[in-house]
Amino acid sequence: MTALTSPAPTDVARGSAQPLDALAEVFVHLGEMANVNTNQIVIVSGRLDPELLEQSVQRAAAQIPLLHTDPVGGQLRRRGTAAHRWVAQRDYAAPCDFNDPSFRHLLMDFSSAHRLTWRARPPLQLLLVSGAGGHNSCVYLSSHHGVADARSDCLILRAIIDQYAHLSGVPGARASVGKLPFAPLPQIRPEWYRPLPRALRWLRACTSVVGDLLHRDSGLATGLGGQRWETGAGNPAVGQLDFFQSLMPRELEQRLGGAARAAGVTVNTVLCAALARLMEHSDGIGRGQLRITCAVSLRRLIEPRYDRSFRNYLVPSNIRLRRGQSCAALLRSVHGAVASARGERGIGTELGRLEALLPLLRLRPLRGLARRLLNRCQGTNACYSNPGRIAEDFTSFGSPEHTTQSYVGFGCLVPPYDFILYTPTVNGRMQLDLVYRRAAFTDIHRQFAAPYLKALWRLLAEMESSPELKLS
Repeated sequence: MTALTSPAPTDVARGSAQPLDALAEVFVHLGEMANVNTNQIVIVSGRLDPELLEQSVQRAAAQIPLLHTDPVGGQLRRRGTAAHRWVAQRDYAAPCDFNDPSFRHLLMDFSSAHRLTWRARPPLQLLLVSGAGGHNSCVYLSSHHGVADARSDCLILRAIIDQYAHLSGVPGARASVGKLPFAPLPQIRPEWYRPLPRALRWLRACTSVVGDLLHRDSGLATGLGGQRWETGAGNPAVGQLDFFQSLMPRELEQRLGGAARAAGVTVNTVLCAALARLMEHSDGIGRGQLRITCAVSLRRLIEPRYDRSFRNYLVPSNIRLRRGQSCAALLRSVHGAVASARGERGIGTELGRLEALLPLLRLRPLRGLARRLLNRCQGTNACYSNPGRIAEDFTSFGSPEHTTQSYVGFGCLVPPYDFILYTPTVNGRMQLDLVYRRAAFTDIHRQFAAPYLKALWRLLAEMESSPELKLS
């Protein structure tokens, strides 16, 4: 995708209301039907002060104009937040530990019970959990996915940490006071919203939807049947989520980079291909097509300067892969499909699909039809998202007194997905992280994480045994 010169991000507080583009508005409506809270969770040593943390969040939130807006119709208008309290606090009877299922469920149940409905309240909240005896603390930051992607969540978490260190009197701590601005897509890319480009985008989107209705692709076989929406006729248990966090084995991480470079593909391509391998062997079916939703970020594709703005830039792009391909053919298919999804045409088509869905989401009597279309047109329960190398330093919560013990970040898990796989690089190490439905996996390590790593090892062995493999 070619980067084009775009107007600078703006602050809605400086002028009249800003338009609400489809990347945000779709999540406004989905948030009334499902949990669209994003998640940044860090466990640190020592006990954090709740009131100091509240002040830190207030100061960090003041730097972000989008957090002080309210979606009204198709526009964003200013919202007063002076009296709003951002932080909730809980005590836990044991040390905070991601390996403790009860502790993870406490966090996820809090998220489910405190869904961030953007129209009702500011789209950000923080839960502070204090471990037994002041051994450690957990900071759980949630934002509404309509306002924030993984990059935005990292930016605000870093701002909160800096403010906390500054207010705590940590020597040398400095807190930024600069704004993290935002801009709606019609301002960033006005040429996309002229009549002819918009009409062509909608035509391609409708053709794509018709193709989805005619295809029947497959995802990952799990023990969960039926629909994933928490409706009156549905299963409320499908909304209960859990997560898994681990480090990629160091040897595997090192071999992964070398094998990708030798083959002329990205690490993302290899990781996505390994997911495809796992999926195609999960149900024993030898023919047909797999479908994986890949999250494509527009930040650097639009222009590098948007990397420092605060909003959601993710486009959900579906890629189809034929089952049973050789190693070279599979890598070539993934490489080409992701390149296509990141191109102007692919992004325009996915944006058009979101825009075409909006009329159904806006009218409550049509939301049942919207849910059915989402199920069929997304066509998979599998999603892969790689935030890449996270530039922010999350090795501590601002001081040696609060060193980081564990960190994980993941987005919302809306239907029809049963899991999202994340492979970020945090503090110099690649992680293997998942958010998933408890009803779909009874043992996420045995049913997903271990088989995925096994599939990745095998794929790397195939790549390394084919020195002639070079795709680009």
